[in-house]
Amino acid sequence: MVEILVIMAAGMLIGYLLRRKKALFPILDRIVMAVIFLLLFVLGISVGLNETVVSSIHMIGIKAVVLTSGAVFGSVLCCALAYRFFFADTFAHAASESADREVPHEG
Repeated sequence: MVEILVIMAAGMLIGYLLRRKKALFPILDRIVMAVIFLLLFVLGISVGLNETVVSSIHMIGIKAVVLTSGAVFGSVLCCALAYRFFFADTFAHAASESADREVPHEG
């Protein structure tokens, strides 16, 4: 665990020192994407080698769909409640102000 924190801190320090080098950003973006793809590939290999996971993949898939659906539904519900209780008056007020202003029509 300490190794992970040290590596993360070293990366943050290097990133902080290189933040003004804008030419490096596209290169670093490509490197990051390549490493992410490599990690996903290796993760896929380790999952494929695990017989327990492979034999119960149908049940894992069903649980994943249920969990994902619940997460999406909960997020939409929370956003709707936040909008209603915190932002609805602000948007209604802005809409009424813009409707009060007349826009001249060109004819």
